[in-house]
Amino acid sequence: MSMAATPERTRGRGDKTRRGAGRPRIQETADDIVASVIATAGPRVGSRDYSTRRISSLTGLSQTVVSRAVVNIRRAGAGGGAPDEGGRLHIVEFTVEFPEITIVLAESGDHMGTQVHASARRATAVMAALRVSGARDWKPNKPLEDSGGAAAEESTGGTRSIRWRPGGPAWDDFLDGVAVALSACTTDADSIPGDLLALLAQRADRGLHGVRWRRLHSSGRSVQGGETSEVFDSHPFPLPEYPAPGQRIPRHSPWLPQNELSITEQIAISLRKEIMNSGFQPGDRIPPSMLASDMGIQVSTVRSAMRRMTDDGLLTFGEGSFSIPEVSGRDIIDLYAARRQLGTLILRACSAQPRHSMLAPRIALRSLEAAAVHGTSVHVDQADLHFQQEIADSSGLLQTARSFHALTLRVRMFISVLRLDYRPAIDRILSDDRRILRALVSGDQEEAVRVWWAKLDNAVKHMSAKSPVAFDKGLWEQLTGGR
Repeated sequence: MSMAATPERTRGRGDKTRRGAGRPRIQETADDIVASVIATAGPRVGSRDYSTRRISSLTGLSQTVVSRAVVNIRRAGAGGGAPDEGGRLHIVEFTVEFPEITIVLAESGDHMGTQVHASARRATAVMAALRVSGARDWKPNKPLEDSGGAAAEESTGGTRSIRWRPGGPAWDDFLDGVAVALSACTTDADSIPGDLLALLAQRADRGLHGVRWRRLHSSGRSVQGGETSEVFDSHPFPLPEYPAPGQRIPRHSPWLPQNELSITEQIAISLRKEIMNSGFQPGDRIPPSMLASDMGIQVSTVRSAMRRMTDDGLLTFGEGSFSIPEVSGRDIIDLYAARRQLGTLILRACSAQPRHSMLAPRIALRSLEAAAVHGTSVHVDQADLHFQQEIADSSGLLQTARSFHALTLRVRMFISVLRLDYRPAIDRILSDDRRILRALVSGDQEEAVRVWWAKLDNAVKHMSAKSPVAFDKGLWEQLTGGR
């Protein structure tokens, strides 16, 4: 896949108005879809899996449209010709700390390299990650004059810094500046390191929020800074980090997994962590002040969210306090039978959707695969449920997907309360999810449904064997028809 481009093919791509006038809407949509694929490729962006032909097969777009999309995403060095500065730069810092993005490049010595196509593909992956981040629509938290200005680009000696924040330079001017800088990078793999691409891929479905990467000059190697260096240990899959409540970060690419959570859901996540870490039992009281302190938000906000959680059956309320609910075997059977039926509707609807609608579930499946290798039982469980929800959201059945999501919240809470261990089932969970996605992409709805039913049946059997509560297997067979 050639990710190079000629200047004449990329003219007229400045602001939104010019882009809208210069390309058909179908190409604009295709650009977004292809950007979502490339942004999540990571270091493998140069492999055959991400050739224009393979992306065409994955998305259902023609190879010609995909090739044009790649050119548009790369911006062809903002229409420039040969790399400036003799191609001597490499990236030394990449940070996304809402509401600001900073990219720093520096001269790298005499390491020119000969991997022209590979370096072009890596540069395209960086541009794709920025495109799908949703940063174009960020709003400033405070007046620009109070936030230290918004210089688009600064050059000092052999170092070039490119910075963007809302209210400053136009977003398209920022992208053009990044494209020009990337075209001035050396043509070797180290100019845009694989670990940076991996980090961008991991954070693409979170709008790149929390990316902090810096090269270690002393060793010549690069590292991931701060919390991202411990992503598998610090953050259960697939639950991402979120900015503090009230920060205005709009939705990013609709083709990526949608990880935005309400305050209630964030509090539910925090509560589940407390249950797992602190040894809470069903019936134990949970003071709102404890969760408010952990999350850094007001007690009144937590109390209001906990009331909604009570309405959803995630907590109980009595005698003026909130408590962890008791969970019976009948509750679990009821819950899984409902998910089985809703899931069947969702899978049948998904099989009629275009192939590119399955991009978000594909990316969620990658998180599950990573969790299976690097994570714990909790990571795998959460990644599996997230994969299921992405399929629901891709079905086009909005009301059904919402109902399925409400049931998923209950499943997560019940698993935490019952302290179920899914490590023995990791291989089977991963195999089932791969088979479901493969069936949906091929349009075989009956196979997808068969695997889904077997998956739920195995989940109930696992709970029957591992849970401290008793299950009525006869009731399960009665509700599911024994199949």
